[in-house]
Amino acid sequence: MERSVEIVEVGPRDGLQNEKKLLSTEEKLGLIESALRSGIRRIEATSFVHPKRVPQMADAEDVSAGLPDIEGVTFIGLVLNMRGAERAVETKLHEIGAVALASDTFGQKNQGQTSMESVTEATKIVRFARSEGRRANVTLSAAWGCPFEGEVSHQHVVDMAKAVADAGPHEIALADTIGF
Repeated sequence: MERSVEIVEVGPRDGLQNEKKLLSTEEKLGLIESALRSGIRRIEATSFVHPKRVPQMADAEDVSAGLPDIEGVTFIGLVLNMRGAERAVETKLHEIGAVALASDTFGQKNQGQTSMESVTEATKIVRFARSEGRRANVTLSAAWGCPFEGEVSHQHVVDMAKAVADAGPHEIALADTIGF
């Protein structure tokens, strides 16, 4: 069996979303260009979230429009709900990234959903993205613990992964995300 490692650069989204200083669209595209020059071929370029909640991502459509067309490069847009997915598929992004949260408290604080509600939403997003001809991935966030609840059941994470796998995502990632 052939194995490989693929680096997904999330700096243009995750690295910027909590910064106090708002970067211009051009600065974000410059960051993405730097990642491309370093050899990165899969980049989470932006997030389609409500601009009042995450003002750093208010220019998601503009960032997407400015992305270069390079064969072998995949650009991903993160979404938390169907409204974000609908916005994302209107762009030239190749892949839609959904999030399901392994803790109810974290889920409520981050997305206004329980853990299982976020699984249901993520599966809808995956099916929608695929119906629109896009790849989709799901990140199971707070998979190793929650800053509010503490330890997360490994079986709960496995059950979540099985539920989202039924929707047919390109990949399922486990993350220890604790920010919101």
